[in-house]
Amino acid sequence: MNYMINFVDELCDQALYKMQKYKHLMARTYNRRVTNKQFKIGDLVLRLYSITHPKDKNKLSLNGNRPITSADIGPAYELERMNGDAIPRTWHASNLTKYYV
Repeated sequence: MNYMINFVDELCDQALYKMQKYKHLMARTYNRRVTNKQFKIGDLVLRLYSITHPKDKNKLSLNGNRPITSADIGPAYELERMNGDAIPRTWHASNLTKYYV
């Protein structure tokens, strides 16, 4: 049993290597399938209704279209209302859908 004590560090290193290899493989598989949404300034978008009205359960309710005003923060976008008033928070691209006129 004493000879196994000498190999504890090696076993830990092997387990760490396998875990890192598995995480890398899973990340590569996920990133291969994910599609990034990108919008331009001035594009009209629809916001995800469940984010804007979490208590309302009606999925067919209108949520309105909003133009993109700023895209400086990677996948986060600043929106404004159609009359030009800025919306006070940023929105992640996963919560937006392009609105085609």
